Amino acid sequence: MTPPRPATRPDLHVPATLFKKQPPDHVPAESLSRAELAASIESLERKVRSAQRTLHATQVAGAAITLLLLSLGGILLWFGPSPFLENVFGHGGSLKATSYDVFVWWLAVIVLAVFGGAFGDQLLRGKLRLARGWKARVAELTRRLEDARHVQRRRESE
Repeated sequence: MTPPRPATRPDLHVPATLFKKQPPDHVPAESLSRAELAASIESLERKVRSAQRTLHATQVAGAAITLLLLSLGGILLWFGPSPFLENVFGHGGSLKATSYDVFVWWLAVIVLAVFGGAFGDQLLRGKLRLARGWKARVAELTRRLEDARHVQRRRESE
C-alpha cells in the first residue's frame, strides 16, 4: 500500500474533488433529514435577510442617483444659461452675444445634455437591472424557504 500524497493541491482527475456535496439549503427539502432541514431553514433565513438588505440598498442607491442627476441638470439650467441669455436679449451689461457665441453655447448645452442623459440612462438602467436581479433572488430564496418550512411542518404533524 502506498502512503497518501500530501494535500498540496486537489487531484482534479478524481471525481470526488470535482463534485462536492451541496450544502443543505441547495438540496430539495424532502430529501433532507430533520437536522439538515433545520440547518437549511436557518441558512435560508439568513440568506433572505441578506438579499432583502441588498435589494433595499440598491433601491436607495438608484433613488439617490436619480435625485443627483436631476439636481445636476437643474443646477446646469439654473446657473448656466442665465448670464448668457441676459446678454443675448440685451438685459445684461453692454456686451452683446454674437451668433458664434449663441451657437457655441447651444452646442455645449446640447452635447452636455446628450452625454449626460446617456450616462444617466445607462447608470440608472444598471441600477434597475441590479435591483431586478436582487428582487428575483429574494423571491427565489423566499420560495425555497417556504417550501422547507412546509416540509418541516408536515414532518412535525406526522
